[in-house]
Amino acid sequence: MTKRGLIRRIWIGIGITILWMILIFWFSAQDSTDSGTLSGNLLRRILKLFIRNWKDLSAPERWRYISQLHTLFRKLGHFTEYTVLGTLLALTMRRIEKFIHRSRQTRPIVWAFWLPALLALLYAASDELHQRFVPGRSCELRDVCIDFSGACLGIIIAGLIMRLIVRITHEEKE
Repeated sequence: MTKRGLIRRIWIGIGITILWMILIFWFSAQDSTDSGTLSGNLLRRILKLFIRNWKDLSAPERWRYISQLHTLFRKLGHFTEYTVLGTLLALTMRRIEKFIHRSRQTRPIVWAFWLPALLALLYAASDELHQRFVPGRSCELRDVCIDFSGACLGIIIAGLIMRLIVRITHEEKE
């Protein structure tokens, strides 16, 4: 890949990552009513897909399903948002590392895991702090841990994707 092509990919990666961070910020900026309504409606749609007789259930039965799963669903949303963020950060950092150390074949663990993990952790903490100032929302260490766990999974996924790409391109060269 040419230097110009690599720089272009770096900027595309940075742009997509920033857009994803803006989306996370937007979700966090919603007050508790809007946030709860959004996740509740999405959960309701998913339950309609997986529970065959959903339309035959009474309103209290539907409410029981939703109330039992809503908190878990919201925490899974945190985890998933940050899994995507971790993947994007790791892939973008890989491109930056490749640009800086073009001749080196091995990749330091700092670029591979620690730097994207640190960035994700800082963003998760700032996101929770931001929620403290949104009506009806709170700042919870538990959510930072959930977010960070999701980001770590995303970083691992990115590492597996990169290894697979390297293996495929290496096999094609032979």
